[in-house]
Amino acid sequence: MMKKFFSFMGALALICFSFYYTDSAVEIVKRNDPIMKEITEVAKDYEESSQDAILINNNIIPGVSGVKVDIDRSYEKMKQYGSFDAGLLVFEEVTPTISTSNTYDKFIIKGNSSKQGISLIFKMNNTSYIDEILNILKEKDVKANFMITEDILSGDIDVVEKIYLNGHSIELLSSDYANIKKANKILKSLTGNKAKYCYSEEEDKDIIEVCEKNKMHSIIPTIITSNFPYNDIKNNVTSGSMISLTNNIGTVRELSSIINYLNQKGYKILLLEDLLDE
Repeated sequence: MMKKFFSFMGALALICFSFYYTDSAVEIVKRNDPIMKEITEVAKDYEESSQDAILINNNIIPGVSGVKVDIDRSYEKMKQYGSFDAGLLVFEEVTPTISTSNTYDKFIIKGNSSKQGISLIFKMNNTSYIDEILNILKEKDVKANFMITEDILSGDIDVVEKIYLNGHSIELLSSDYANIKKANKILKSLTGNKAKYCYSEEEDKDIIEVCEKNKMHSIIPTIITSNFPYNDIKNNVTSGSMISLTNNIGTVRELSSIINYLNQKGYKILLLEDLLDE
């Protein structure tokens, strides 16, 4: 019995060694293939390092993902054609080590400046001037972010639908756990999506704790405008700015000029999701 057992184990070991040897031989051939050598040689020319998010006390500024060549997938693709072709290189994303994607206990205070983008945020405690604002945004072909209360979500469905159907982002204006949870359920039923961001104009411990529990990022706008938003923006805007506007007559009066100014300065007006994406 023991003899049969040892014979079996010997045969099994031989099979395992055979597989190992075959795999190693295939790998050696692959690494010495001229196509593989050329891919490996050019890979470093296409590599872009990621940038970690910047931590500043209780605040954070998003980093930037890098990119590198996926050598094995590139080889498999080119091998089908029998020659090296840079157009067939396959790339993979390199995410920052320190990232906003899994950081919920810090306030995001701006986007990464390398994107040359800004984001418009409309802080709405009520629905005043919503039609006027939406019409201007549509005329200028601009998408914006609307921070709205749970009361608007549950009581003004027509307004919510107008905002959503025009391609804008809907986020939440609340610091109460129950309200945010309820608002997210309503928002998901109406749009299919939950909110990603909470709004605060200062470092508020209660807001960040509530939003962290809901896996939502907390933001503090870079620029909080007054009744004369054009001057506030002109004097303070930089790449990455998150600009908070109130739905009042001052905003309606100056919104077209604000958008024109931002476009003239070369800023891309992005949704928060795109501005803050790494």
